[in-house]
Amino acid sequence: QYVGSFMVEELDLQKQAGRLEEQLRALKDCPRRRSVVLRFSLQGLKVLGADGETLLMAHALRRILYSTWSLPDRQFAFVARNPQSPPSTLFCHLFVGLPGEVVETLHLLLCRSFQLCYLLAHPEEQA
Repeated sequence: QYVGSFMVEELDLQKQAGRLEEQLRALKDCPRRRSVVLRFSLQGLKVLGADGETLLMAHALRRILYSTWSLPDRQFAFVARNPQSPPSTLFCHLFVGLPGEVVETLHLLLCRSFQLCYLLAHPEEQA
């Protein structure tokens, strides 16, 4: 379920990661949620309505900068730039309420999308 998005203030995500995790913990019990379907591909990540058809948002892989999950809080989140926003304006998109280890799987699917996209662009790196 999609909880919402919030602005991430600093571009330096290494310094911001701890603060971001605090914000995610604070939102773990947020009652505002919307059922969605997530679609991962080599182009990016699409968030669709519960009907699986209505496009709510789409993020190209090149605009996604960070991904995280929390098993105890059942959260999956990623940080991305919006297409028309300046490079320094980032948003964290939070999803919660997923059973079991699904949140880790979502994070790993996004990581795998990055890995496959890189290998397609750099075939000489394949072992």
